[in-house]
Amino acid sequence: MLRKGLVCSWLLCCWTGNAFGQNRNALAEKYYQLIETPTSPEKWDAWRSELRAWKDSTRRFLNFNGENYQKSEYKWASSAYSTFFLMASETTLYDKNGTYAIRNCLRKYEDSYGGVDVVVLWPTYPQLGFDNRTQYSFYRNLPGGVAGLKQVCNELHQLGKKLMIAYNPWDNIARNQGKTDEDELLDLLTETGADGVYLDTISNFDGFFQKMQKANAGAVFQSEIPIRPDVLNQVHQSWLEVGWNEKYKNLEFGEVPLLVRNRWLEQRHMIYRLSRFSHEQSTLLQNAWINGCGIVIWENVFGTVNEVNPRDRSLLRAMLPIQRRYTQFFTEGSWTPLFPIQLNRVFASRWQLGKSILWTLVNRQEQWTTGKLFEQDDVPGVRYFDLIAGKELKPGRANGKVSLYADYGPKDIGCILAVAESDLTDDLIAFLKKQADTHKRANYSTAFHLAKPRLKPGITTPAYAKNKLPKGMESIPVSRDSVHMMFSFRQRECGFYPIRNFVDYAYSQARNEITTGEVTVKLRPFAMDETLVTNAQFAQFLKASQYQPRHRENFLRHWVNNAPPVGQENHPVVWVALDDARAYAKWAGKRLPTEAEWQWAAQNGPAQTRYPWGNAFDSTVVNTGQWTGATPVNRFDKGRTKQGLYDMSGNVWQLTESERTDGYNRFCILRGGAWYVNRASEWYADQGAQDTSFGAKYLLTWAGLDRCATVGFRCVVDSQ
Repeated sequence: MLRKGLVCSWLLCCWTGNAFGQNRNALAEKYYQLIETPTSPEKWDAWRSELRAWKDSTRRFLNFNGENYQKSEYKWASSAYSTFFLMASETTLYDKNGTYAIRNCLRKYEDSYGGVDVVVLWPTYPQLGFDNRTQYSFYRNLPGGVAGLKQVCNELHQLGKKLMIAYNPWDNIARNQGKTDEDELLDLLTETGADGVYLDTISNFDGFFQKMQKANAGAVFQSEIPIRPDVLNQVHQSWLEVGWNEKYKNLEFGEVPLLVRNRWLEQRHMIYRLSRFSHEQSTLLQNAWINGCGIVIWENVFGTVNEVNPRDRSLLRAMLPIQRRYTQFFTEGSWTPLFPIQLNRVFASRWQLGKSILWTLVNRQEQWTTGKLFEQDDVPGVRYFDLIAGKELKPGRANGKVSLYADYGPKDIGCILAVAESDLTDDLIAFLKKQADTHKRANYSTAFHLAKPRLKPGITTPAYAKNKLPKGMESIPVSRDSVHMMFSFRQRECGFYPIRNFVDYAYSQARNEITTGEVTVKLRPFAMDETLVTNAQFAQFLKASQYQPRHRENFLRHWVNNAPPVGQENHPVVWVALDDARAYAKWAGKRLPTEAEWQWAAQNGPAQTRYPWGNAFDSTVVNTGQWTGATPVNRFDKGRTKQGLYDMSGNVWQLTESERTDGYNRFCILRGGAWYVNRASEWYADQGAQDTSFGAKYLLTWAGLDRCATVGFRCVVDSQ
């Protein structure tokens, strides 16, 4: 019979129904995966006893013996304490020639965080859904294709690291094309040699674990979602994010550290703690430390930069080497959570392996604390070491007891190793020296800074007289004074960028809501192409200029035998990268429009109409998905602006001269919307025709991936 004290814990363990009932559905999770801990030390012994009984009963009920954790091919997963979530758009991932430079990319994170064990390479969201390429195509469209990915995987293996391919179950494009996710994933695993699959938004992929072993023995799942206990034998690694469940997230910040449920059930199951949009992460780091959990390293969150503060990076540099070296303590040792500590507001776990003991400690307060930690029997020949500071401790000894003392800074962590003198090896001494060197460079500042995207300077063209504009261009009247314009975008995890009254704190916005801001600009006189640049016009450019892109992958992918498809000469050119569009514009004596120029022209200047034709949406005057592809650039006469510009909404997205860099990513802003629509998931990129104020952030990775079936462009010139 469970006591009342554990009933509360049981509810927080998140199981509904009778945990020991006959129906396996009783194990369905309801809320969170953290077990609440008693605040009174007098209750800790009883709490631990009940938890041990619950653990044993649950494992018996599940008939779980940890079989897949015992097999040698999977053991790596239990000692991989840091997962690096790597956006494919990260600029340091490539050298100046556009080829992979994974070692250079890792150098910063290895130095700042204490090492990387697993790399999750992510090329899809927020780009997936601008056209009908599948998530698997995004991997194959990266530099060098599958062969390039295999090279990255081989390099990571040489460094002792693992590579994960991500699976987005919400993407139905491949399934709509008659392909199965299982086959596509197996092909990628086989061809690249990747070490497993990161499960986005799900906790398990039923039936796929055994299939995955045939492609790559030892491959594992790493799930974004906390898993149910009944799939522990199939999922070796999982995430546990602060705030994953809104109802219980405040429990994370209580005085006594919570116990991680699945870690308690199976110590060899690797759980990664994270808080993707938090600059201050000491609370979750302490929870990871006290539970023997790993950490997700994630500064580039889908294109939004979130740098962790110096104190947290210092904690990680101290933690991770200890976890790796002493992984057997955390995965196989006897674990005593809430080991009694005398020092106020300091908590500890005790891990015993054989005769050696390791304590992980946390100071929960934002102030220094010093004093006695605990005392225990004085065993002859046992020496004590501070593994964080890398030094031997000199405990007090009296009356057959040994007393340990500590001095901890605000939100600090500690680690004490008790080891027999006979086990004091040269290797341990070298490790202590390395830890001491790391400790000397610790920085306990909690200051952080937000990335400030820098706009790439634009260019000008000769100023044309209004009566001598290039053929097919319309003069756009501008105000002599500065103008105010409203802009909007859908709030996604990739963010946007700061402009005047809008600050790009992606983590403080409600996902998918339309966010608005305003900008004040001084426009110079300009003229704009009446239509999008067509396939025929681009063909003329290629013939006259002999232009050759630096990287040809996916360049004009829709063309046939190096020519526009028959009947589509007057369709907008697509499958061109930003530099391809710039090259065309330069050849034509033009340039790409700035965002402000594009919007001013689309909204009919000071009239600020919501759509080019007026303020009410009309699907009969725009290509917003009624067709299965692009339409001729001059098809919709009634959809034009007052100046006669076609397709300023719908048909294909339009590149603007808005390239920015935030130190991690390059990106530009697309305008206008496009014909492609797939409403299967909210995670897809923006689709369909858009209003004149709307912009979509478009991450720039490399030309072969940036080129897209729904992205084209038009040009402008400066005028007198």
